[in-house]
Amino acid sequence: MSEIPSALATALADRYRFERELGRGGMATVYLAQDLRHERQVAIKVLHAELGAVLGGERFLSEIKTTARLQHPHILPLLESGEAGGLLFYVMPLVTGETLRARLERERQLPIADALGIATEVADALAHAHAKGIIHRDIKPENILLQDGHALVADFGIALAVQSAGGARMTQTGLSLGTPQYMSPEQAMGERSIDARSDIYALAAVTYEMLAGEAPFTGPSVQAIVARVLSEEPRPLSAQRKAVPPAAEEAVFRALEKLPADRFASAKEFAAALNASEATGQRTGTRAVPQRRDWRVAALGVALVAAAGMAVAGWMRPRAESSTLLRYRLSADSVVEVRDWTGSIAISPDGKTIVRASGPGGPLLRRDRDALEFAPIAGTVGAQAPCFSPDGKQLAFFSNGRLVSTALDGGVVHVVLPDVPSPVACAWSDDGYLYLEEGVQSTLVRVAASGAADVEPVTLPDTARELTHSLPEALPGGRGLLFQVQLRDGQVSVAFTEGPGKPHRTLLAAVRARYLSSGHLVYTSADGRVWIVPFDLDAGALRGEPVAIGDGVPMTMLGPTDFAASRTGTVVYAEDPAGARRELIWVTRRGERSAVDSTWRGALVGPRLSPDGRMVAVTRQDGDDSQVWIVPLGAATPRRHTLGTARYEEPSWSPDGRSVSYLANEGSVAGVWRRALEGGAAPESLLVMERSISEQSWSPDGRTLVVRTTTPTPGAGDVLRLRPGVDRAAVPIVAGPRSEYTPSVSPDGRWLTYASNESGRLEVYVVPFPDPDGRKWQVSSAGGIAPTWSRRGNELFFLDLRGNMVATQVTTGAAFSVGESTVLFAAGDLATRAVSRRNYDVKADGQRFVMVRRAGGVMRAQMVVVEQAAAAIEGR
Repeated sequence: MSEIPSALATALADRYRFERELGRGGMATVYLAQDLRHERQVAIKVLHAELGAVLGGERFLSEIKTTARLQHPHILPLLESGEAGGLLFYVMPLVTGETLRARLERERQLPIADALGIATEVADALAHAHAKGIIHRDIKPENILLQDGHALVADFGIALAVQSAGGARMTQTGLSLGTPQYMSPEQAMGERSIDARSDIYALAAVTYEMLAGEAPFTGPSVQAIVARVLSEEPRPLSAQRKAVPPAAEEAVFRALEKLPADRFASAKEFAAALNASEATGQRTGTRAVPQRRDWRVAALGVALVAAAGMAVAGWMRPRAESSTLLRYRLSADSVVEVRDWTGSIAISPDGKTIVRASGPGGPLLRRDRDALEFAPIAGTVGAQAPCFSPDGKQLAFFSNGRLVSTALDGGVVHVVLPDVPSPVACAWSDDGYLYLEEGVQSTLVRVAASGAADVEPVTLPDTARELTHSLPEALPGGRGLLFQVQLRDGQVSVAFTEGPGKPHRTLLAAVRARYLSSGHLVYTSADGRVWIVPFDLDAGALRGEPVAIGDGVPMTMLGPTDFAASRTGTVVYAEDPAGARRELIWVTRRGERSAVDSTWRGALVGPRLSPDGRMVAVTRQDGDDSQVWIVPLGAATPRRHTLGTARYEEPSWSPDGRSVSYLANEGSVAGVWRRALEGGAAPESLLVMERSISEQSWSPDGRTLVVRTTTPTPGAGDVLRLRPGVDRAAVPIVAGPRSEYTPSVSPDGRWLTYASNESGRLEVYVVPFPDPDGRKWQVSSAGGIAPTWSRRGNELFFLDLRGNMVATQVTTGAAFSVGESTVLFAAGDLATRAVSRRNYDVKADGQRFVMVRRAGGVMRAQMVVVEQAAAAIEGR
């Protein structure tokens, strides 16, 4: 009963006996209960406390009564609703089967007859509700229950009740209405007047997923999915699964039309079209599936080379005269992948040389077409974000806080710009300028490649709606610039400007774009895919439809940005083929390793040990969903700690171990929340800021919250403190033009450690806490990131720039001093080398570390090369 709200169970004790929790979702928790009056089992859905508080009971219960009017064999009825113990609830019959989501997770793709049967039954339920003027608004696999082979639609009227009762106040909860993968475009745009055709769209999206194994549009964030819903077409079903009947495919695509007027007028019509006879290849609608969707069918004739040996041979082979697309993989076996940097790969304009950064402190690596492996370039130690000169003979890159250049063969390094606060990316134009981001104003500037002229501004963000301009791409002949725009609402797009002082306009919803001389743009979308689209250089406008040519580009601080394109049409991008299947492991001071729980895996980030050492709080990411989980260090099952549908990250334990705080970033608004471990407590808001937050932790007395703001927003990388309930606003501790990372307060509460690139290289520092008072000590001597204290405060642990775990003896108390440093073990094969977060923790005895390891392999740098990329358009 510890998981069941006691006030609710007491208030309903005369009617229901609560037995256990069945599940938890974005808006509510479902409990199994015994209906005492009717001697039957029921499911009681209880709205989360923070949501109920915003909605208010009277209006919500008035709206939810609409569900009780629905009597249909494929609609789960509402038995009762009310308010008890300060919580809103409603009661439904217990379904002994499973949700459609559970079946999809188990089978991924359903048999076609089953998929069409389920869709038809749901459509029948929708037609019944629509006839009574009731729109569901949240059709998704989670709300479709399967019992005895038939579908039951749950939560009819719930979304409408929440919207009607909550209105604009919903944004205060961090929750959202509807699920982006299944939202119609009009619902995604926030239109309040939604009709039956929105439900038809959602059912078509569910049907698509039953047949294809994934929703029509996916992405790493709500904003990314919504952008695709509004601007893209789904991939054809027939290209993914040949057995899908043409009539069914056409029905699904018609129901997925962007404009409601172009969809079926009723759910009944949609069901009839889904099940139309295929005996003569009959088409049931007036709209044919667009031919451009058939690029994957044409791709069957494309040469694919996957083996490493064939990849090398393929790249060494002279280009064929015919336009044939070719893909293969390359790897840099000695390089451990790093995810924080935004531009580790470059390719020469002629496509014959690939250059990549090797991580913090490492040199640039070069691989020519006739070479079998990557080799370091002399004079490039500590290089980031390389870019080629237009003639391909020189490289520009960032090193030690400077923008520099050197010959491709290495040698003398020429300083172009001596002070670059925010080294992100550069572009070398054939007009003689290097373009880059100016870190303070978060806009684009240019400087002569010779370094002989002053820095000149190029773009200026519209501060009313834009946060930053970054990732420049210079177009040939000085004819303009492409760049990324981050908006205040969290969305990202690629914009075009003709040059300094000229206005800019949005081209497409994308993360980064590169130009090909064939008249195409190659770009990445927020879901990690690589696309190619025709581009009119003279008009600065797109002239066709995009085609996907790659997938799996890993996330960095600015999204999936790590790719490059030669003018001749060769594209190279970083790839994370293993996805994000990671596991928690123990590592001793000698480097000995053992699994924490080898059965529980996922995209695990930022593990934190509880003060008593019995549990780990960790972020687990799944697509656009990010939640904080509590993992007991024993036989108990991990459980989700966060509630709702926002992205929750970066957990931190309270010093007494009774609660875990975490981050919730929504667009341009960021917050820190806290929730107790026991008693079903509601989350408590501690801090809300317009500056995005990347990290948070507590002082040892539990009174002060320490946070770090996030790049690339202005004032990023600053460390601030706040006493919840005392201070009105967070107060800066360490702030400046450089970035600070991973702050941590010493066990005696007198000292703060963090990493910073203020010297041009990442190092570990210590300052007095809470007021630095102008004093500062450098702890690392050859680079360092992600520091944290031992429980006794006599050691500082951090990672050096080669990926080694280092322990440095320190003295704390009234005075601070630095002693000897010892390399404990190599951690380069672990997911630890993220600059912007500490991806490990230390046990109280200082003898073991909890860390993250990719399940099944080492995190090596892997790339995909795509030659003759324009052939994807020509062969469509």
